[in-house]
Amino acid sequence: MGRISAIAAFEIKRMFQDKQSYLLLFGMPLLFTFIFGGLFTGGEEAKPVISVVDGDESVFSESFINEIEKKNIVDLNLDDEKTAQNNFEDKTISGYIQLPEGFEKGLLKKEIPEIVFVSSPSFEGAAMIEQVINDSIVKLQITAEAASVYQEVTSEKKESVLEQISQEFDAAPSAIETVTVSKNKKVNTMNNMTARAAGFTIMFVMIAMLFSTGVLLEARQTGVWYRMMSTPASRRELVSGYLLAFFLIGWIQFGILMVVSNLVFGVEWGNLLANIVLVSCLLLCTIGLGLFIAGFVKTSEQQSVYGNLIIISTCMLAGVYWPLEIMPESMQSVAKIVPQYWGLEGFTELAARGGTVEDILAPIGILLAFTVVFLTVGMRRIRF
Repeated sequence: MGRISAIAAFEIKRMFQDKQSYLLLFGMPLLFTFIFGGLFTGGEEAKPVISVVDGDESVFSESFINEIEKKNIVDLNLDDEKTAQNNFEDKTISGYIQLPEGFEKGLLKKEIPEIVFVSSPSFEGAAMIEQVINDSIVKLQITAEAASVYQEVTSEKKESVLEQISQEFDAAPSAIETVTVSKNKKVNTMNNMTARAAGFTIMFVMIAMLFSTGVLLEARQTGVWYRMMSTPASRRELVSGYLLAFFLIGWIQFGILMVVSNLVFGVEWGNLLANIVLVSCLLLCTIGLGLFIAGFVKTSEQQSVYGNLIIISTCMLAGVYWPLEIMPESMQSVAKIVPQYWGLEGFTELAARGGTVEDILAPIGILLAFTVVFLTVGMRRIRF
């Protein structure tokens, strides 16, 4: 055991003597987490700016504009037609809505008004705004019908009737109740920052483990391995020492990243014991993957090229860079064959739903299965 510990300590010391390794181990994961997790979602999300050209200037057109503002999905500007067109051409607004003259009269006559929404083909929110416009028109049609009947009965002014009906609509209780399923009141959401922190931590730990396991190939290339084999230490002790070093290096990296992301970005990782188990299984799987790749290449340079290609592409597939939900269903199914997917599944259960070890048994079991396959194939193919 002393020889194994000595080999592990030497390899860990060698790893952290290289100042450039700190950038790979800690700098890059935090930078990527900030860019993908915080830069685009930090603070209040930017809303598209839309202009409204009110050609009717009536009670109903004003009600239509107020209805869209209540949705709180766009920033509305009231402009004339020429100003709206100029702003749209200058790309200072995402589009503009034209309300025709006679908008109110058409609604009162039970006619569908011809509203024009102008937007560029690249504007991704066009379909959402079109849906909001349609919903607002339907609501106004109901309001117009109710206002006509109510006005005939009470002989009140149109403006007063419309205001009363609008107040009734606003006072109506919501028919939808949102329920968040969580086992821990402190941890009940998986925001983008937490998801990206978990994803990029996994990715850069895998890259670091790839770099570490390449030491075996480098030692064979330089002849260091043969000199070590001449020492009293057996091959099993040498291999065990290296594997222990890789595991401890991975835990040092993962542990520091978890602490820093919690302090800097406010990421809540969930149950401590469950995280220790999940991270340990993930590290074993990652070490196995590194040895698996090393078994099919001849040099450490080849392992770096092919390994980085495999890791980055599978991380993209698993949902490290972006939410998996935005990918096609076929790709979501394929993502289940890579270990990063199951690592993220485990962290999601812990960070978003406050799970415990029992709740992540499936991801742990699958990661260990990957580990057995990778280590078995890798150890058999590596030429010592």
